[in-house]
Amino acid sequence: MMKRRTLLVAALAACVGMAAPAFAGDTDTLAKIKETGEFRIGVASAEPWFYKDPMSEKWTGVGVAMGERLAKELGVKLVPVETTWANAVAGLQADQFDTMFVLDPTEERKKAIDFPDHPLFYYAMGALVGEDVSARTWDELNTPETRIGVTLGTSLDRNVTAMLPKAQINRFSTNDEAVAAFAAGRVDAVVQFHPALVVQYSRLKLGKVILPEPVNPVATSAGIRKEADGVFKTWMDEAFAKFYAEGVPTEIFNAYLESKGIDPKGIPGLMKEDW
Repeated sequence: MMKRRTLLVAALAACVGMAAPAFAGDTDTLAKIKETGEFRIGVASAEPWFYKDPMSEKWTGVGVAMGERLAKELGVKLVPVETTWANAVAGLQADQFDTMFVLDPTEERKKAIDFPDHPLFYYAMGALVGEDVSARTWDELNTPETRIGVTLGTSLDRNVTAMLPKAQINRFSTNDEAVAAFAAGRVDAVVQFHPALVVQYSRLKLGKVILPEPVNPVATSAGIRKEADGVFKTWMDEAFAKFYAEGVPTEIFNAYLESKGIDPKGIPGLMKEDW
């Protein structure tokens, strides 16, 4: 009796072990969204992508607006699920949400999750500089007298250090600290991706945002779970291609800027062809 029971437990364990990976890889996200009537997106505080109003606790931003467009296409309800950038990949794998927008498709992330083939949109390294600054290239900012503020440990930190070896690089813990240093006159320029800089500028009302040449566009995307059939990936990919061709990314970005009282005229959008 004991032997038969042991064999039965072992057989059940084997079945569970065999079934788990198949479920993880074969889950049809698109079918599940239609069945539940909910399109869950990961959200993490970072303007202009995601912003949670402290009073109403409502989420807005470019990523939220993109999710609303896709939810409308499916005829379902958008459900923001709060997470962090560091936990985005794990959250997707754990099926806490169906996708997270503005997640760059790095090689490391591609090992764990999937991404549509078409980009969501593009952004570029920009600089917040004084109104009287005439520099239009990175070379013009690469002088011993120029004090550059960047956020410590970011890709921008690495890029600026390599691109501007002659400049004085000042590193700060957060984007806000770097901008505060600019406002206090402790740095001459702050380098961040240009959409974030525009929002920072809207709060500061000081200086101007430029895209120094050469302008190198960086493609961003949306993370999704790896699935065997690829149905959801194909649907997302086709939607991204359609939205980009119709100018939706810049339309959404401009609408968000206007909601913050910022005139989008003259501000680089999220489509590299318009820069």
